[in-house]
Amino acid sequence: MWSSSRAGQSGMSSRFAILVALECARSACTALALATVILAGPMVGVCDGAEVEHTVRLDTGVLRAVVADNEPYGDQHQPGYNGVSELRLGPGNQKNLFVPLYAGLNFEHIFSGDSTSYDWHIFEPRRAPMRLIRGSTNRVELLQERTEHWPLRSRLVYEFQQDAIDFAYSGTPLADAWKKNGYVGVFFASYINAPEDLAIQFIGRSRPSRGDPQPRWIKHVPPSHGVAACHRPAGSAWEPPFDADFPIGLVSGISDFEYVYPFYFGRYGEQVFVMMFERPGKDGELRLAHSPNGAGPGNPAWDFVYFQRDYAVDREFRFRASAVYRKSNGLEEVVRLYEKWSGERVNVPAV
Repeated sequence: MWSSSRAGQSGMSSRFAILVALECARSACTALALATVILAGPMVGVCDGAEVEHTVRLDTGVLRAVVADNEPYGDQHQPGYNGVSELRLGPGNQKNLFVPLYAGLNFEHIFSGDSTSYDWHIFEPRRAPMRLIRGSTNRVELLQERTEHWPLRSRLVYEFQQDAIDFAYSGTPLADAWKKNGYVGVFFASYINAPEDLAIQFIGRSRPSRGDPQPRWIKHVPPSHGVAACHRPAGSAWEPPFDADFPIGLVSGISDFEYVYPFYFGRYGEQVFVMMFERPGKDGELRLAHSPNGAGPGNPAWDFVYFQRDYAVDREFRFRASAVYRKSNGLEEVVRLYEKWSGERVNVPAV
């Protein structure tokens, strides 16, 4: 992830400049007229007379955050990293949870497992234009009409509540570019800023014939990028088809573990970062993913992957998640957070 994530970031190609113009024309800048709310960040252009901003600052009283599109800003944040580019806990904690160059809950990949797409830039969602909309004091949307090759309209919603970020993704195929293997794949990354502990933890078990089948707390760090990197849900017998030499190891590098409940957490000093996911319906599958050095040595990526089967052109699919960042109070608190958010009762294994 890190070795290739900086490639191709020197500027937007002429084709993407055309995409920007088309996006501006489609929207007629009606969404951008929401500039009556206060947005933060550099002005980089004008769309049909409306000023276009690329960042929003939010303060819940507990969290201080910045949501950004794919444009650079400030002295550090690089082009091609969208989502929550800054996340701090309270006025007294100045360290950004996410690597300042990059972001968290970042829309990273669209994929099909089809080798005909391998020559395309694997980070197309980070390179294509986005529209940033702030609909209220705590809600921000990123809209992407499509990428250079992938005909997928994407809508990312970030809603901040005290120490939580409720996240929703909606995707609409505009044409069928995924028919060979029969699924639409999307991938999201959170680049963590030099935590003392690189691991993520979740309640899981070993896959059949791969070890202990009993649910337990699993603390896992992949041995290297793309190796044993992706954890499927317990009971899943689906093996996503990938053509030979599929280039995204964090998707195809399936581990020997499977998760029992769709949440995980990582420790960040005295804080904890918890990712919780809505259980998909029968046509969706959510997988946990992890790189020990996704943003360079000492900077892991705590990620996730979503597969949508039985998709259709012009039919929207979606999934929901929630991220919580707060002072750590132990494993029991993490479990209670998931139970409260999901409504599901957790059978907690002994430590």
